[in-house]
Amino acid sequence: MKKYIKPKYIFNIAVIGLCVGIILYFFFSENGLRDLLNSNTPIIWEWIVVALLTEVVFMLFEASVIFVFIKDDFPRFRFIDAVKVALMGFFWCAVTPSSTGGQPMQVYLLHSMKVPIGYSSSRLIQKFMVYQVILTLINIISVFINIGTIVSQPNNNIRLIIVLLALGFITQIGVTVMFLIFSFSEKLSHKLVMLVAKILNKIKIVKNVDKKIANIEKQLESFHTSNRDIYKKPKLLVKVSILTFCEFVAMFLVSYFIYRALGFNEAGPVQIISCQAIVNLVSGMIPIPGASGAAELSFTVFFGPFFIHGTLKSAALIWRFINYYAVVFFTAPFAYFSKDKTDAAKKAEEAEKTELKKQD
Repeated sequence: MKKYIKPKYIFNIAVIGLCVGIILYFFFSENGLRDLLNSNTPIIWEWIVVALLTEVVFMLFEASVIFVFIKDDFPRFRFIDAVKVALMGFFWCAVTPSSTGGQPMQVYLLHSMKVPIGYSSSRLIQKFMVYQVILTLINIISVFINIGTIVSQPNNNIRLIIVLLALGFITQIGVTVMFLIFSFSEKLSHKLVMLVAKILNKIKIVKNVDKKIANIEKQLESFHTSNRDIYKKPKLLVKVSILTFCEFVAMFLVSYFIYRALGFNEAGPVQIISCQAIVNLVSGMIPIPGASGAAELSFTVFFGPFFIHGTLKSAALIWRFINYYAVVFFTAPFAYFSKDKTDAAKKAEEAEKTELKKQD
């Protein structure tokens, strides 16, 4: 048999090459980080340290949200367990397209901590919906705050920005609505499961389709039961919403501290935070791990009026190192919890079979 390179390996190599190319460009090109380091413009390193610590605080808020959600019904669930789940989620979100690998791995890890799959899936989706609602509200407010900055852009940039913002909001709202329908409509979710299962059976991916549907139905029942229970706890939802809002503020504040590190103080934290929210909205549409390329481009477009005097490329590179590359490096050891297999779907499926056998 002829040996061939799998498409996923080609994709991974291409993404790594893109990341390396972007780093080299922002470092060595004109007005890049190398020029800044060799110039007389001082970098205030204390603010860089603050930015790094703020990124850690952001991660701890994420762990806190998971902790509050799971401990509600599992008193033995510890905060250190939530930290492990959060950090493994960060790693797999960072290295998979559109951050799709994070939740399946978290479900698997939670199952190993004796949290049922139906329950953990439900809580993580509820967490995601809170995340999306809070983020959408922040993004709407951010656009209003930055209307003056957007209008001051050249005409070509204004048209591009409007298109990107529209696509970003459509994508964000569409995903939220889809999850809401799936979460609240038991009949519709049942029909969708039946349809997908039959399609997969026809193309020979799934065998014993009736048995598979029965297994999924049991998990869906657990999922919807957990959904009904959570909305009877408004105090819990308020607490999670506040923690999620603080999580976003911490994440977006990193850019403000980089702004201060490069010697600027004209813009306030609210304006920088709102601008960073827009950058995340636009770059989040790109289905590449870490939105590589799109994140840097969005940053240079929206932060152009703030980082002047040849500091824009340096700011973008420092931001990406703290917000993405450092996160991957720091959370990589937590991939150990999933070292035996690289396919999260297989892991979750095996755990699901074990759990269903116990139930039977």
